Amino acid sequence: METTLNLNQATSFVDRSIMLQCDANHNGHLSSIPWLSGAPGIGKSEVIRQICKDRGWGLKVVYMATIMLEQITGLPKIGKEEDTKTEFIVWSRPEIFNFNHLEVFPKSDQDAIIMFLDDAHLCNRQIQAYMFQLLTYRSIHDHRLPKNVAIILAGNRGNDKAGFQEILAPVANRMFFVELHADVDQWMQDYALKNGIRSDIITFLQNYPEFLTGKPIESGSWPSPRSWSYASMTIDSFGESLSNQIMFTILTGHVGTEATTRFIEYYELYAKWNAAEILSNHTSIQFKSLSKIQSYAMLSSCVTYLLKNLRQNRFKLTEFMNRSIDNFAGILTEMIRYHKEIVPLGLKLLLLGEKAETGKTTIIQRLTTDKQIIQELFDIV
Repeated sequence: METTLNLNQATSFVDRSIMLQCDANHNGHLSSIPWLSGAPGIGKSEVIRQICKDRGWGLKVVYMATIMLEQITGLPKIGKEEDTKTEFIVWSRPEIFNFNHLEVFPKSDQDAIIMFLDDAHLCNRQIQAYMFQLLTYRSIHDHRLPKNVAIILAGNRGNDKAGFQEILAPVANRMFFVELHADVDQWMQDYALKNGIRSDIITFLQNYPEFLTGKPIESGSWPSPRSWSYASMTIDSFGESLSNQIMFTILTGHVGTEATTRFIEYYELYAKWNAAEILSNHTSIQFKSLSKIQSYAMLSSCVTYLLKNLRQNRFKLTEFMNRSIDNFAGILTEMIRYHKEIVPLGLKLLLLGEKAETGKTTIIQRLTTDKQIIQELFDIV
């Protein structure tokens, strides 16, 4: 049985925890606090932001890596009782109890606000002692969290070389640890397509999912969804001045030598195909002589070309696009004869791209009537 979840699977647990925490706050009960645990760069923080935006919840991010003790405890000052003039210590309201400046604002005053304690694995024992009070009693000194505030933590694991601090047993015992992993399909559908990640990077990682994430190393580059995203944006920033050397430098600096070497091998196959020419005259291609990776690179190039033009026309099918789609259907018919197993993988980007833009999947159904391929594709939607 799978012991880790992808980010999309984790959302249901986050939703349920927010509901339980808010109900418990109003009814005086206790509820465990989720800790999203996973490698650096897989998107733990981003998924919480997206959940808040989708649900209309507020979001307050507390960066535990740089927090000072005074931001949790507040500052002491001397107070006096009015009748007896007896002096006592009063603590100012800690910064973490300030909800005037949120990263995402809730739709209404009644909607939940998530206090997101990010990089919680970096908390030392002194900070953890106050976390114990916060998680158990929802208070620090005499200051209490509003009832519509729920807490979520996220952090890296002990083997991630991320400065992990052991979590004290009483603190850990109040947690609900949810271990996460990066998933290519989830990353592509929920992040990459929405944020303009390069199609050659997306299709490369579809075919080589083992390069989406690598083993974290210190003082060096290694692949993660975050580093691939940064690499994509940096490559795009060079525009027409991009050369092979520049691309190699960018990629090695972001995802390391091994992933870069494999990507360049794929990119050279991908880049050699002129999709516009293929879609106007595909009959000249000797499909039988193509290897699987050559066929996949050609399909990916054609899908990228189609998707780009469809987006430019807001998925309205012009005469030109209708002709291109019909020719692409002919390519698929030939491809199914020789390398049927790579066709669903090659079409996945087009399927998810259309669904993200229009909510429909009509183009895929128009391209092929092969029931096995249709089933494989729709299993991912």
